[in-house]
Amino acid sequence: MIPRHSIRFAVALAFLAAAAAITAHSQSSAPTADANVVVCRVLEAHASDQPAVIALVFHQRDRQDGPRLGDLIQQNSGAQVEIQIGDASARQTARVFRLKSCFGRGLLLLPADATAPKDGQTFTVKFPAAAKPVSSQ
Repeated sequence: MIPRHSIRFAVALAFLAAAAAITAHSQSSAPTADANVVVCRVLEAHASDQPAVIALVFHQRDRQDGPRLGDLIQQNSGAQVEIQIGDASARQTARVFRLKSCFGRGLLLLPADATAPKDGQTFTVKFPAAAKPVSSQ
């Protein structure tokens, strides 16, 4: 027969291990600490010589960031943003626009000589201001 205190210890240890695993998972998949930074994914990338521009259609990488990204795009449409591909690359400036016909998707315009992410690649977008809460009327 197993002593009762051993069973309690095993249950407590299992609980702590589960709590640690949940905390580690939520920290690794949590959105970035900045309210105006979102990790995104390229849906389509197109380049043009005339006018010399790269156009990217994008959306959020993580589903839970969708509403926040939608608010940021809507409130900053037409604004200059910073994008970064990976952690080691330099930040680049781009212009962001809301696509009215594609809910939750945005359009980025970059200079033709910029280093742009390709279809399916992820990158971060830093908006000039965090989304303001929508007031209920």
